[in-house]
Amino acid sequence: MKFLQRVCLLLCCLVASPISANDDLPVLGDPTAALMSADQEYRLGRAWLRQLRGQTSIMSDPLIQEYVESLVYQLASFSDLKQPDLDIVVINSRQINAFAVPGGVIGLNAGLFLNAEDEAEVGGVVAHEIAHVSQRHFARRYLDSKKMNTAVLAAMLASLAVAIAGEGEAGMAGMAATQAAAIHSQLAYSRQNEREADRVGMQTLAAAGMDPDAMPRFFERMHNEQQFSGDPPEFLLTHPVTESRIADSRARARTLPSPPMSVSAHYLLVQARLRASFIQGDDQAIAYFERYSNERSALALQAARYGLALSHLRANHYDQARTLMEQLASLYPDELWFRLGLAEIAVDAAQYETAIKEAQRVLRVSPDDYAASILLSKAYLRSKQPGQALPVLKPLLNKRPTDPYIWDLAADAYGNGGDRVRALHARAESHFLRGNAGKALQQMEYALQDAEDDFALYSKLSGRMKEMQRLSEEQF
Repeated sequence: MKFLQRVCLLLCCLVASPISANDDLPVLGDPTAALMSADQEYRLGRAWLRQLRGQTSIMSDPLIQEYVESLVYQLASFSDLKQPDLDIVVINSRQINAFAVPGGVIGLNAGLFLNAEDEAEVGGVVAHEIAHVSQRHFARRYLDSKKMNTAVLAAMLASLAVAIAGEGEAGMAGMAATQAAAIHSQLAYSRQNEREADRVGMQTLAAAGMDPDAMPRFFERMHNEQQFSGDPPEFLLTHPVTESRIADSRARARTLPSPPMSVSAHYLLVQARLRASFIQGDDQAIAYFERYSNERSALALQAARYGLALSHLRANHYDQARTLMEQLASLYPDELWFRLGLAEIAVDAAQYETAIKEAQRVLRVSPDDYAASILLSKAYLRSKQPGQALPVLKPLLNKRPTDPYIWDLAADAYGNGGDRVRALHARAESHFLRGNAGKALQQMEYALQDAEDDFALYSKLSGRMKEMQRLSEEQF
């Protein structure tokens, strides 16, 4: 039964296509276009993402989110994606996993960054997932599965959302119920599908100036760890790795240009930030980073001190955290993360004027900085200045209309500013993006009742409510 469940998960995440034995041959035309359009894939993927958000914990750390988006879009710009329109989420889990869903939804577990040795290894996984999207593997698998209709595929994606959320048994049981009959005909294709994603992903990695050997290196380490532990990480359940596949990818990597060795300072800071969050116990987190306080590498030492500052912040040791972060900001004046760290400490310590000044300082250097905008809006909200928060949040909503966290902040700003109608609308958007259409429509009804005297606003909200209703009932 476990084998059946794992195969169902594999088939749901890694969509298949009948590629020829020579997978370097180009595909002439796209036979999937008549069966499932790119727009249909997009809508299906966003519907799935709403379910995922409602069933699992998505990280809302703006620094992590901005870094991951930058990495993904950097790689996407060198991929086969013609017009990358991606939704990128970081799952709040220490498990090693990554996934790609139709229409450009890419998810990475926090555990991937905790376990990958360098940025190129994470880049290899990201490039692999982008290849699943760019090669339209989901639609190709649907083309091959004549007996499988779109309703069944949507049900499988919903089951995968449950599995990613940590309810593995329930999710896999759902997939077993919807997909058991198609296992044998699809398994061979999924293996070829993975090899194509390896090949295309390594080409993307090399084109972006990253080490193509990082992909087989990461896969090999995961494969070896599985052999010793006997309990494979989630990543290997959805991305099965064999020795022949590793050998094949290593051979391909040797044919691609290999860049000079380099270390990403931001990747080390991301690792430190996540470790400061995931290590159990405040004292344990502090002790962990203190052990690395004498690192010889300047970048490793920088990351260790950053992690130590965040660990003190987590323990509410504001003075120690501030002293460490000020030292880093002084030593590395061009690194905005340390200025953002000072703003973060000030917000938590209720020193809102300081937080506002630090966030504004970053925004003068980097006007579109997402993390600085979030910290600035939080400082305004907590200091009871909702009118100041809204001009910061509105541009974010225009750029990131599918981010429920920003809608939460906007709801607080509107509500505390006395604008009940727009606060209800913002709450509705947050509920809808987290897969709770019922609550979203209820909030929209309340908003419409209060907006009856404002024809323009009423019309706008009424149109949005109809769109929510249509999207929530859409059948694929």
